[in-house]
Amino acid sequence: MKKILLASGDSYTDPNFISDFHPDLDTSWPMWPELLADKLDMQCVNLGKSGAGNEYIYSSLLDYITDPNLKKEDIGLVVAGWSQIQRKDYQTGQSGRWTNMRIDPHGDAFSLASKSLRYYLSFQIMCERYKLNYLQVQMINFHSDFLGGLRYGANQFNIEKEKIIKYPYDKEKDKLRVYNSILNNDYRINHKKFIGWPIAKELGGFTLGAKNSPIFPNGDLSFKISELDEHPNALGQRMIAEYIHDRLG
Repeated sequence: MKKILLASGDSYTDPNFISDFHPDLDTSWPMWPELLADKLDMQCVNLGKSGAGNEYIYSSLLDYITDPNLKKEDIGLVVAGWSQIQRKDYQTGQSGRWTNMRIDPHGDAFSLASKSLRYYLSFQIMCERYKLNYLQVQMINFHSDFLGGLRYGANQFNIEKEKIIKYPYDKEKDKLRVYNSILNNDYRINHKKFIGWPIAKELGGFTLGAKNSPIFPNGDLSFKISELDEHPNALGQRMIAEYIHDRLG
């Protein structure tokens, strides 16, 4: 029986991803978890969900790993493809179905960043507790989109195509507070198991899916769906899988 490659993330990971900007586009290409699993000869379990925040990503992995019916030795690798700090995840209905909001109305960038960093550390502790091989990846921008102003999505274009959701607090002050929060966790995080740490380019880190990441040269759209939709296309997904694979050791 093949080992399991367990992954979770947001729309960069979701196997059922549909482009908001190009809803008629066929986006059924394999996502990076499936491609990585093929390279490692593993069975892929992909829990990615479009729009997800870090609470969902952590919780989905926690629930799967701690399932009493699961043999921990069946898991060969766990990869968390982390999302953005401002997203709010919550469960609804009798089944506890996960859904999300684009912006958590309760908290500034510092408090939301601190909460996400606790998920990162808790994920690390959980994997080490169960002796699981794991990797963390900051897949999309941790805080900078929130602070810089979020662009409305295509399904919100009835408002105003280029309308920006402005950060409602002190941008410069909170940017420094976010950096301090990341640095205060530096000694806690296993750098060898976290691609891009310390996750902010100003601190010497990077975001794997960002336009200026090691695999997506700035301005090169050949890895992206389009100028409007910066999600990775089929080639971009292969690049992500290859980059992660080459850093597994």
